[in-house]
Amino acid sequence: MKVCMLVFGAIDYSVALTSALSKYCHIDFYCSKYFIKGRDSSILNVLKNNAKINCYGKYRIRDIRNISEYHKLCTDIKNRQYDIIHFQEYGPLWMALFWRIYRKFPLVMTVHDPYQHPGIPFPQRVYQDIMQRIFIHRAKKIIVHGSLLKNQVLKRYYKKANKNVVIIPHGDFTIYNYWDKDGISSNKISPNKNILFFGTVRANKGLEYLIKAEPIIRKCLSDYKIIIAGKCDVFERYEKNIEPGARIEVVNKYIPNREVPKYFRDASVVVLPYISATQTGIIPLAYSFGKPVIATNVGAIPEIVEDGKTGILVDPRNEKALAYAIIKLISDNNILKEMSKNALQYCKENLSRDSVAVKTIKIYSEIISEQYDYSG
Repeated sequence: MKVCMLVFGAIDYSVALTSALSKYCHIDFYCSKYFIKGRDSSILNVLKNNAKINCYGKYRIRDIRNISEYHKLCTDIKNRQYDIIHFQEYGPLWMALFWRIYRKFPLVMTVHDPYQHPGIPFPQRVYQDIMQRIFIHRAKKIIVHGSLLKNQVLKRYYKKANKNVVIIPHGDFTIYNYWDKDGISSNKISPNKNILFFGTVRANKGLEYLIKAEPIIRKCLSDYKIIIAGKCDVFERYEKNIEPGARIEVVNKYIPNREVPKYFRDASVVVLPYISATQTGIIPLAYSFGKPVIATNVGAIPEIVEDGKTGILVDPRNEKALAYAIIKLISDNNILKEMSKNALQYCKENLSRDSVAVKTIKIYSEIISEQYDYSG
């Protein structure tokens, strides 16, 4: 089986999935040069022995200067005669334009966000919605990471049959073993009382509620630190809520892969105070390091957080509830150790990347079988 993995978002997820799939099929990995340039290209090192890596398009994906390169890409895909083309998130305008070149190959799409996050600029939101709609209607199967997301896809794209929208778990992030000497599954309990907010800061992630929770935490605890690690282009929006004397450390940058294990190793708990969400890769990442989470009860998050077991769920936009949950977990080592153990166990039993790969290969095989029977 020959698979073409086309990546237009969720680069770490896509690399992890491709690496796992490489055990079961021949797979080639395609991603935009422009896209990877704004991130940490070392993520591709995980694939160097598992898949052929193809980078193309040095301009922003929508830039018309890419048109000839995308034509070449589509022609290359046609000539390689893939059994399956797998898009991550949605395809770009130019691949829609040249659809006829490679249309005979069945398409699978992983839809991470059936609805775009609040705070995305309007032109970008419109573009992504249009491209998602075009390619979803051309896909044989759509993969989502939870029952809520499946319902959202079926509601939004009502012409898609229930059987063609498939739930497969997000999967773990054991690929970070590549940068972690201890191996992320060693589950060492950190002696630090670090409360970690990790990842790119966007409006839907509710960072302001964690900042507002800090004075409440400070009244009850003295030995802790809130770490905000991730790129934010408008941090002044949040900085105004940080009180003098607050135990908050801000690392406003894109966190390179080699530093990711340290942030999670040093954390006691990972906090996601989101005000809206579909799903998130931060929770599987936290679980991969054996870290419990405190998260809000929004989107598909409750489908992956076992309240009171692998973490604590609180209402969104409620800094008091968030603060009290953090205090409860940080101040009781027994609860912390038990939840850390449960988080790692949940990751191994439910988010195994190999299990995700097997389920994905099954989808590929079903499509190929249907194609064969149809052509018959």
